[in-house]
Amino acid sequence: MFKPSNARRIVLATNVAETSLTVPGIRYVIDAGTARVKRYSYRNKVEQLQIEPVSQAAANQRAGRCGRVADGICIRLYDEADFQTRPRFTDPEILRLSLAAVILRMKSLHLTAIETFPFIESPPGRAIADGYQLLNELGAVDDDNALTPLGRELARLPLDPRVCRTILAARDHHALTEVLIIASALSVQDPRDRPIEAQDQAHRQFVDKRSEFLQWTRIWKWFEDAVAHKKSNKQLADACRANFLSHLRLRE
Repeated sequence: MFKPSNARRIVLATNVAETSLTVPGIRYVIDAGTARVKRYSYRNKVEQLQIEPVSQAAANQRAGRCGRVADGICIRLYDEADFQTRPRFTDPEILRLSLAAVILRMKSLHLTAIETFPFIESPPGRAIADGYQLLNELGAVDDDNALTPLGRELARLPLDPRVCRTILAARDHHALTEVLIIASALSVQDPRDRPIEAQDQAHRQFVDKRSEFLQWTRIWKWFEDAVAHKKSNKQLADACRANFLSHLRLRE
Protein backbone atom coordinates (compact mmCIF):
# COMPACT_ATOMS: atom_id res chain seq x y z
CA MET A 1 0.00 0.00 0.00
CA PHE A 2 1.26 3.50 -0.73
CA LYS A 3 -0.08 7.03 -0.32
CA PRO A 4 -0.05 9.38 -3.33
CA SER A 5 0.07 13.17 -3.15
CA ASN A 6 -3.69 13.59 -3.22
CA ALA A 7 -3.95 11.73 0.08
CA ARG A 8 -5.99 8.90 -1.43
CA ARG A 9 -4.55 5.52 -0.67
CA ILE A 10 -3.97 2.93 -3.39
CA VAL A 11 -3.79 -0.80 -2.73
CA LEU A 12 -1.75 -3.19 -4.87
CA ALA A 13 -3.93 -6.21 -4.21
CA THR A 14 -2.49 -9.28 -2.47
CA ASN A 15 -4.11 -11.95 -0.32
CA VAL A 16 -4.40 -9.30 2.40
CA ALA A 17 -6.77 -7.35 0.15
CA GLU A 18 -9.12 -10.35 0.14
CA THR A 19 -9.85 -10.08 3.86
CA SER A 20 -12.94 -8.42 5.32
CA LEU A 21 -10.84 -5.66 6.86
CA THR A 22 -12.12 -2.14 6.19
CA VAL A 23 -9.44 0.53 5.78
CA PRO A 24 -10.75 4.11 5.49
CA GLY A 25 -9.53 6.11 2.51
CA ILE A 26 -9.14 3.24 0.03
CA ARG A 27 -10.35 4.50 -3.36
CA TYR A 28 -8.27 2.50 -5.85
CA VAL A 29 -7.21 -1.15 -6.06
CA ILE A 30 -4.69 -2.55 -8.55
CA ASP A 31 -5.22 -6.30 -8.97
CA ALA A 32 -2.38 -8.23 -10.62
CA GLY A 33 -4.63 -11.29 -10.84
CA THR A 34 -2.30 -13.78 -9.15
CA ALA A 35 -1.68 -15.12 -5.67
CA ARG A 36 0.62 -17.52 -3.89
CA VAL A 37 -1.41 -20.66 -3.19
CA LYS A 38 -0.19 -23.49 -0.98
CA ARG A 39 -0.61 -26.89 -2.61
CA TYR A 40 0.56 -30.35 -1.63
CA SER A 41 2.52 -32.37 -4.19
CA TYR A 42 1.65 -36.07 -4.02
CA ARG A 43 4.73 -36.92 -6.04
CA ASN A 44 7.28 -34.92 -4.04
CA LYS A 45 5.48 -35.24 -0.68
CA VAL A 46 5.94 -31.55 0.10
CA GLU A 47 3.76 -28.47 0.27
CA GLN A 48 4.62 -25.78 -2.25
CA LEU A 49 3.70 -22.13 -2.66
CA GLN A 50 2.70 -21.75 -6.28
CA ILE A 51 1.83 -18.54 -8.11
CA GLU A 52 -1.61 -19.08 -9.64
CA PRO A 53 -4.37 -16.94 -11.16
CA VAL A 54 -6.93 -15.98 -8.53
CA SER A 55 -10.52 -17.16 -8.83
CA GLN A 56 -13.42 -14.90 -9.77
CA ALA A 57 -14.56 -14.78 -6.15
CA ALA A 58 -11.10 -13.72 -4.97
CA ALA A 59 -10.89 -11.07 -7.69
CA ASN A 60 -14.28 -9.67 -6.68
CA GLN A 61 -13.20 -9.66 -3.04
CA ARG A 62 -10.10 -7.66 -3.97
CA ALA A 63 -12.18 -5.18 -5.92
CA GLY A 64 -14.38 -4.76 -2.86
CA ARG A 65 -11.56 -3.06 -0.97
CA CYS A 66 -12.23 0.18 -2.85
CA GLY A 67 -15.97 0.25 -2.27
CA ARG A 68 -16.32 -0.29 1.45
CA VAL A 69 -16.98 3.31 2.52
CA ALA A 70 -17.21 5.14 -0.82
CA ASP A 71 -17.16 4.55 -4.57
CA GLY A 72 -13.80 3.58 -6.02
CA ILE A 73 -11.99 2.07 -8.99
CA CYS A 74 -10.41 -1.40 -9.36
CA ILE A 75 -7.80 -1.77 -12.10
CA ARG A 76 -7.31 -5.38 -13.14
CA LEU A 77 -4.11 -6.17 -14.99
CA TYR A 78 -5.85 -8.82 -17.09
CA ASP A 79 -8.74 -8.68 -19.55
CA GLU A 80 -12.37 -9.66 -19.06
CA ALA A 81 -12.03 -12.79 -21.20
CA ASP A 82 -9.32 -14.05 -18.84
CA PHE A 83 -11.56 -13.27 -15.87
CA GLN A 84 -14.49 -15.22 -17.35
CA THR A 85 -12.36 -18.36 -17.91
CA ARG A 86 -11.21 -18.51 -14.28
CA PRO A 87 -12.92 -20.82 -11.75
CA ARG A 88 -15.74 -19.20 -9.80
CA PHE A 89 -14.29 -20.04 -6.39
CA THR A 90 -10.88 -20.82 -4.90
CA ASP A 91 -10.28 -24.50 -4.15
CA PRO A 92 -10.98 -25.20 -0.45
CA GLU A 93 -7.96 -25.93 1.68
CA ILE A 94 -8.92 -29.56 2.26
CA LEU A 95 -8.48 -30.19 -1.49
CA ARG A 96 -5.07 -28.52 -1.63
CA LEU A 97 -3.10 -29.78 1.38
CA SER A 98 -1.93 -33.07 2.84
CA LEU A 99 -4.66 -34.89 4.78
CA ALA A 100 -2.30 -36.64 7.21
CA ALA A 101 -2.90 -34.10 10.01
CA VAL A 102 -6.67 -34.15 9.36
CA ILE A 103 -6.85 -37.95 9.52
CA LEU A 104 -4.70 -38.03 12.67
CA ARG A 105 -6.87 -35.47 14.45
CA MET A 106 -10.13 -37.14 13.38
CA LYS A 107 -8.96 -40.50 14.69
CA SER A 108 -7.77 -39.02 17.98
CA LEU A 109 -11.21 -37.41 18.47
CA HIS A 110 -13.01 -40.67 17.54
CA LEU A 111 -14.88 -39.07 14.66
CA THR A 112 -16.32 -40.85 11.65
CA ALA A 113 -13.76 -42.26 9.22
CA ILE A 114 -12.60 -39.64 6.75
CA GLU A 115 -13.86 -41.77 3.83
CA THR A 116 -17.47 -41.42 5.04
CA PHE A 117 -17.35 -38.05 6.80
CA PRO A 118 -19.93 -35.63 5.27
CA PHE A 119 -17.54 -32.94 4.04
CA ILE A 120 -19.01 -30.10 2.00
CA GLU A 121 -16.17 -30.71 -0.45
CA SER A 122 -15.07 -34.34 -0.12
CA PRO A 123 -11.32 -34.90 -0.69
CA PRO A 124 -10.32 -37.29 -3.48
CA GLY A 125 -9.44 -40.89 -2.67
CA ARG A 126 -5.86 -40.31 -3.77
CA ALA A 127 -5.42 -37.64 -1.10
CA ILE A 128 -6.88 -39.90 1.60
CA ALA A 129 -4.60 -42.79 0.58
CA ASP A 130 -1.58 -40.50 0.62
CA GLY A 131 -2.47 -39.29 4.12
CA TYR A 132 -2.78 -42.84 5.44
CA GLN A 133 0.49 -43.82 3.78
CA LEU A 134 2.37 -40.97 5.44
CA LEU A 135 0.90 -41.74 8.86
CA ASN A 136 1.84 -45.41 8.43
CA GLU A 137 5.43 -44.45 7.58
CA LEU A 138 5.55 -42.30 10.73
CA GLY A 139 4.18 -45.14 12.85
CA ALA A 140 1.02 -43.20 13.71
CA VAL A 141 -1.30 -45.87 12.29
CA ASP A 142 -0.87 -49.60 11.78
CA ASP A 143 -1.45 -51.63 8.63
CA ASP A 144 -5.21 -51.61 9.34
CA ASN A 145 -5.14 -47.78 9.62
CA ALA A 146 -5.87 -47.95 13.35
CA LEU A 147 -4.31 -45.31 15.60
CA THR A 148 -1.20 -46.50 17.47
CA PRO A 149 0.04 -45.28 20.88
CA LEU A 150 2.64 -43.21 19.02
CA GLY A 151 -0.14 -41.76 16.90
CA ARG A 152 -1.98 -40.63 20.03
CA GLU A 153 1.14 -38.79 21.13
CA LEU A 154 1.53 -37.17 17.72
CA ALA A 155 -2.09 -36.02 17.78
CA ARG A 156 -1.45 -34.00 20.93
CA LEU A 157 1.01 -31.71 19.14
CA PRO A 158 -0.59 -29.03 16.91
CA LEU A 159 2.03 -29.33 14.17
CA ASP A 160 2.65 -31.15 10.92
CA PRO A 161 2.85 -34.89 11.79
CA ARG A 162 6.34 -35.13 10.28
CA VAL A 163 7.60 -32.33 12.49
CA CYS A 164 5.88 -33.91 15.50
CA ARG A 165 7.61 -37.22 14.78
CA THR A 166 11.05 -35.59 14.77
CA ILE A 167 10.30 -33.97 18.13
CA LEU A 168 9.30 -37.28 19.72
CA ALA A 169 12.36 -39.00 18.24
CA ALA A 170 14.55 -36.19 19.61
CA ARG A 171 13.05 -36.71 23.04
CA ASP A 172 14.03 -40.38 22.95
CA HIS A 173 17.56 -39.59 21.68
CA HIS A 174 18.22 -36.72 24.12
CA ALA A 175 18.41 -34.06 21.41
CA LEU A 176 15.21 -32.21 22.22
CA THR A 177 16.72 -28.74 22.60
CA GLU A 178 18.31 -28.72 19.17
CA VAL A 179 15.38 -30.35 17.37
CA LEU A 180 12.84 -27.97 18.93
CA ILE A 181 14.80 -25.09 17.38
CA ILE A 182 14.86 -26.81 13.99
CA ALA A 183 11.17 -27.77 14.20
CA SER A 184 10.24 -24.18 15.05
CA ALA A 185 12.24 -22.88 12.09
CA LEU A 186 10.52 -25.34 9.76
CA SER A 187 7.08 -24.27 11.01
CA VAL A 188 7.43 -20.55 10.20
CA GLN A 189 8.66 -18.47 7.29
CA ASP A 190 12.44 -18.50 6.82
CA PRO A 191 13.85 -15.85 9.22
CA ARG A 192 16.80 -15.26 6.90
CA ASP A 193 16.38 -12.32 4.56
CA ARG A 194 17.80 -12.83 1.11
CA PRO A 195 20.06 -9.90 0.17
CA ILE A 196 21.43 -10.05 -3.35
CA GLU A 197 25.05 -9.02 -2.72
CA ALA A 198 25.65 -9.30 1.01
CA GLN A 199 23.89 -12.62 1.54
CA ASP A 200 26.92 -14.92 1.55
CA GLN A 201 28.96 -12.69 3.80
CA ALA A 202 26.15 -11.98 6.28
CA HIS A 203 24.99 -15.58 6.64
CA ARG A 204 28.37 -17.28 6.41
CA GLN A 205 28.75 -17.12 10.19
CA PHE A 206 25.79 -19.48 10.57
CA VAL A 207 26.92 -22.14 8.09
CA ASP A 208 27.51 -25.63 9.48
CA LYS A 209 29.10 -28.07 7.03
CA ARG A 210 27.60 -31.07 8.81
CA SER A 211 24.00 -30.17 7.99
CA GLU A 212 21.93 -27.27 6.70
CA PHE A 213 19.47 -27.88 9.54
CA LEU A 214 22.17 -27.05 12.07
CA GLN A 215 22.24 -23.50 10.71
CA TRP A 216 19.02 -22.93 12.62
CA THR A 217 20.68 -23.81 15.92
CA ARG A 218 23.49 -21.35 15.19
CA ILE A 219 21.05 -18.62 14.23
CA TRP A 220 19.07 -19.21 17.43
CA LYS A 221 22.23 -19.15 19.56
CA TRP A 222 23.15 -15.80 17.98
CA PHE A 223 19.64 -14.48 18.65
CA GLU A 224 19.68 -15.59 22.28
CA ASP A 225 23.02 -13.83 22.79
CA ALA A 226 21.69 -10.72 21.08
CA VAL A 227 18.60 -10.69 23.31
CA ALA A 228 20.83 -10.94 26.38
CA HIS A 229 23.08 -8.03 25.35
CA LYS A 230 20.76 -5.56 23.63
CA LYS A 231 19.06 -3.01 25.89
CA SER A 232 15.99 -2.36 23.77
CA ASN A 233 13.87 -3.94 21.05
CA LYS A 234 15.10 -1.30 18.61
CA GLN A 235 18.73 -2.29 19.21
CA LEU A 236 17.79 -5.94 18.77
CA ALA A 237 15.92 -5.22 15.55
CA ASP A 238 18.88 -3.19 14.25
CA ALA A 239 21.24 -6.08 15.03
CA CYS A 240 18.99 -8.52 13.16
CA ARG A 241 18.77 -6.16 10.21
CA ALA A 242 22.56 -5.82 10.09
CA ASN A 243 22.83 -9.61 9.84
CA PHE A 244 19.97 -9.88 7.31
CA LEU A 245 17.68 -11.68 9.75
CA SER A 246 14.02 -10.95 10.37
CA HIS A 247 13.40 -9.87 13.96
CA LEU A 248 9.68 -10.64 13.78
CA ARG A 249 10.15 -14.14 12.34
CA LEU A 250 12.81 -14.99 14.92
CA ARG A 251 10.44 -13.95 17.72
CA GLU A 252 7.71 -16.07 16.14
